[in-house]
Amino acid sequence: MTSASLEDRVRKWLSDQGYPLEMRVARITGATGAGWDHGRVYLDPVTGKTREIDLMGYFDRATWSDPPFSVHVIFECKHTRDKPWILFCTDRPGIRPRGFVRSVPATTHAKGAITATLKEAHRTEDDSPITSMDMFRPPGGLIGFNLARAHTDNQDTAFHAMRGVSGAAEATAQDIGKYGHAVLYLPVIVIDSPLMQCFLPDGHDDVELTETGRGVLLYPTGPGSRTLIHVVTVEALPEFLGRVASESENLRSLVAPHLRPPGGSSGR
Repeated sequence: MTSASLEDRVRKWLSDQGYPLEMRVARITGATGAGWDHGRVYLDPVTGKTREIDLMGYFDRATWSDPPFSVHVIFECKHTRDKPWILFCTDRPGIRPRGFVRSVPATTHAKGAITATLKEAHRTEDDSPITSMDMFRPPGGLIGFNLARAHTDNQDTAFHAMRGVSGAAEATAQDIGKYGHAVLYLPVIVIDSPLMQCFLPDGHDDVELTETGRGVLLYPTGPGSRTLIHVVTVEALPEFLGRVASESENLRSLVAPHLRPPGGSSGR
């Protein structure tokens, strides 16, 4: 077997795997100035088994003199070039704007600071600068309630992507929260095939199908509990992460008055 044929075989195998997508997402994350790493693990809250996170991005930029607040992104990368993804949507999410904010996993200290900021006397909770951030609101006003892959009856990949990324964010927040850190964990599913929004308007019998680069899903994690998950195509990821980087700085400034004085690491 020549070296050329070996390389061809390996490249063919890689084309069917998700590793190149993870590497591409890492490069995009680093281009925003954020830190990142592969191979972080967490204890699955459902099975009790140790599982691996595809990638984690660190939008913390904190120094010893900064408020100890960070935004970390939990990435679940799904390579399915041959099958588009369908985000089933509604325009009636059933929660208020502050509910979207509170559905993002965070450590106890971070949740407390965000809640206190939302309740500040000079604004209502639903009229806070926080609720207008792209990290906490669905684009175009439609909110997803389910995610599936087209052209297949097997929806295990979609199910495990939603459960995995939400479970990783919740479990990591609980674990890191034990050390008193203030960290928000943003769950993001990245795909390398088209994303379609499926919506049935009032008074219509036919659904509307619209291709988009980004959508938001509320995934049920228990009775009365839902986790906000972003679903983003890899092509739309640079713009989305650019907004996350900017909004992380703004969010840190907003919650700073409600944080304890810095005295430890940012929670990586």
